[in-house]
Amino acid sequence: MHKNILSFIILLAGLLLSQSVLAQEKKDPDRFYYRVFSSGGDSLYYRVLYPKGYVTGEKKKYPLLIVLHGDDAYASEGGHTNNKVYETPVVSLYRGHKSVRDQFPAIVVVPQCEEMDPWVKFSPSDSVNVRPLPDDPEQTYSGELLERLVKYYLKHYQVDKDRVYIVGQGTVGGSGALDLAVRRPKWFAAVVSMGGAVSQERVKPLKKTPVRLYSSNAITKVPITQVNDVYIGLKMYGSQVVEPVNNYGSLDEAELVKTVATLPDFLSWIFSKKK
Repeated sequence: MHKNILSFIILLAGLLLSQSVLAQEKKDPDRFYYRVFSSGGDSLYYRVLYPKGYVTGEKKKYPLLIVLHGDDAYASEGGHTNNKVYETPVVSLYRGHKSVRDQFPAIVVVPQCEEMDPWVKFSPSDSVNVRPLPDDPEQTYSGELLERLVKYYLKHYQVDKDRVYIVGQGTVGGSGALDLAVRRPKWFAAVVSMGGAVSQERVKPLKKTPVRLYSSNAITKVPITQVNDVYIGLKMYGSQVVEPVNNYGSLDEAELVKTVATLPDFLSWIFSKKK
């Protein structure tokens, strides 16, 4: 009887030890992992990079950086990923430069949506007609899954909840970043939108959140006038931490995003913000 009890204790200890080893998996800081987030019968494909020294199960917390692509990196129809996401400027910073990964360690999450279901729905303007942005837009499937994904990381990963950031690349990503930030303002310590906008009527929840807005006179899908409206709305609601819109003149959307991502203070400004 005693031998059986001893054997059981040894077996249990072995199982607990093996689970502990598995729970403390060390992540490769030079690799973007391919992941699928499933919720409510839908799936969102994404890539994630972990900072150097990240070991699951430990208590150390890290900043969380959410990066939204524009219309240059949509996932293919049916939910399959598109490797062009690696070529988007902000992802390229982390993927191609060890110095960036060392200087700005973070959990970097890069989700992908499909063209038929972007982060936020709006009717793009053109060079002739400026279409109003909706004051109360219905959340897209991708937008809803994105929200659930961020919530999942906040709950289950070693995230410093005072240092959560979202960056939107291009009119689609920039609008998506602002849309989620408006819906969940308490999550984010800083928001960056490159060429995107939401209705001026929606921005009040961000009046205490540092926001940087970038655009140019050459972008027509979301004209710079609508980006300026975001700034004006935030100032109207009393924001002291939103910056005037950075106008990059004649740069098209792709050039704008590339230029902004390589600004000397681009990442340092983001990571300096804390709730």
